[in-house]
Amino acid sequence: MATNSYEAAYKKYFGDRFDNITHDATEEEIRKLYDDWASEYDQELALAGVAVRKPLAVCLDAAVKNIFKDKPKHELKIIDVGAGTGTLGVELHKLGYTDLYALDISQGMLNEAKKKNVPYKKFICASLSDQRIPEIETGEFDALISAGTLVKAHVRSSAFVEMIRMVKVGGLLCFSLRCNELNDYQPKMLELEKEGRWEKLCRETVPYFERDDLPREGLAFVYRVKKMKNNANVSNKLVGLREWSV
Repeated sequence: MATNSYEAAYKKYFGDRFDNITHDATEEEIRKLYDDWASEYDQELALAGVAVRKPLAVCLDAAVKNIFKDKPKHELKIIDVGAGTGTLGVELHKLGYTDLYALDISQGMLNEAKKKNVPYKKFICASLSDQRIPEIETGEFDALISAGTLVKAHVRSSAFVEMIRMVKVGGLLCFSLRCNELNDYQPKMLELEKEGRWEKLCRETVPYFERDDLPREGLAFVYRVKKMKNNANVSNKLVGLREWSV
């Protein structure tokens, strides 16, 4: 997880938790990391000054106001991917979203999320990869949001395909990336754009950590799911879309 330039700082705030996590880490290694960390996770992230969740929730909210102008927030079905202990769900709830679903690789983390006053309708314990998650129907959600989950040591760029599958045509995906890892994800993002799978609506620089010895900024993206060619079941018209900034 830690990059060389911030290795000492990650060690300072998170100890040796990531010492054995490499870019080739298995799903079981990731799951065990977060199961073991769950009870202390919120406290340690607060000490490290993690700040990305609120601005990412605001980013999605701005996109919703542009795309779902006639649909009340409480009717929007949103999945929080990499929900962890539910802190992003708390921010979404503050903004008026109540039809929320949580997905995380760690049951321990989801157990912590259940303790918070967040109206998640369902907790799904599954990894995020290019493999289909059986509990989630194709096009089930109006929007997907993911904060701090897409990091190179945890989730590969091929997972974008499954993320898109979860969201209905015309729906939104909002996620964060670390600035220094953009090159690991961007080729797949551009490939999916060229294939007509999704359309970028927003790229924004957002706060990531509040501590000076950790990365202060990250990137927030919003994409809109497009119709796949030769799919007669959905409309091919996404009217009036252009890149915009929130």
